[in-house]
Amino acid sequence: MINSVMIIGGYGEVGGNIAKQLTQSTDLRILIAGRRLEKAEYYCRQLGSSAHPVEIDIRKPKSYEAILLADLVIMCMDQQNAALVQYCLEHHIHYIDITANFAFHKQIEQLNPLAQQSTVIMSVGFAPGLSNLLAKHLIDRMESIEELHISILLGLGEEHGVGAIQWLLEQINQSYNVKKNGVTQTVRNFSGKRMTYFNRLGKRTSYLFNFSDQHILQRKLPRSEVQTYLTFDVEWVNRILAIVHRLRFTALLKYSWAKRVVIKMIQSFCRVPSSSDICAIKVEATNSENNLINEIHEIWYANSEAMTTASITSLVVKQLIHSPLPYGIYHIDDLFCLDKGDIKLIKK
Repeated sequence: MINSVMIIGGYGEVGGNIAKQLTQSTDLRILIAGRRLEKAEYYCRQLGSSAHPVEIDIRKPKSYEAILLADLVIMCMDQQNAALVQYCLEHHIHYIDITANFAFHKQIEQLNPLAQQSTVIMSVGFAPGLSNLLAKHLIDRMESIEELHISILLGLGEEHGVGAIQWLLEQINQSYNVKKNGVTQTVRNFSGKRMTYFNRLGKRTSYLFNFSDQHILQRKLPRSEVQTYLTFDVEWVNRILAIVHRLRFTALLKYSWAKRVVIKMIQSFCRVPSSSDICAIKVEATNSENNLINEIHEIWYANSEAMTTASITSLVVKQLIHSPLPYGIYHIDDLFCLDKGDIKLIKK
């Protein structure tokens, strides 16, 4: 039974919204955890008597003992290794992770033999998360899929957390593997330009980006080509970023001073009059049967990617509380599906 939930990074942009939603809609004991106890204490005072501050440093295993206060851990920070997840499994504590890092997902998956009395759910949030569920909805509707394209649109008017921006910057110079033209190819983030039409917003230039949803779905669709693209609501920003990337100016991001400058620049874009906090996901599935190109798609719009991630996470927590879920390590689309705009549990 789950009575106590620890949100690590609980005073950040996403973690804070998860905490607010859970305190408003459940009777759970909420533990706001992070390295800065004073920040956790300040945030708990805003949340009320059901919230309690906890000091924990995910880089220091000696501080993990605080996790024993919780029945469920929600991780809102990126980690270098899966030691904390292993600790949760060894102590039969359930675990939810919102990271978009597929390499880290694979580390967690290797711990499956330890998940004898715990449920681990990864890919929880906007992308991955909602993007996986939308893709699953199309997969269930189309008998065979040759290409599956996921386009993630983020609004520059949203107050993106520094951690989220830093993750994007760390990824921008990285290469990764995708299946293209029937073979595995190495591509760079922000390459592979594609035009994506969002009904409400018009066309946006989108670029390949290493979100984990495409890798998770590719394993489930071995004969298909699955790729995820990233775009922003302000089109001229997309084009400038592509030019900067093409000219290799992004190589400067290996320096901490350059990262700080770019973070400030991106945060300044939040004040661009044409920007907004809108976010969207478009998933397109195609095949070529009977000498015809067949296509179906789904689009999801929302305001605030951080708030949407928090909402998805809160819904998963409530399902975990009220419905028995199998022990083991799963991605969100292994356990849930979309039903008329909501998440429902798949009955096994």
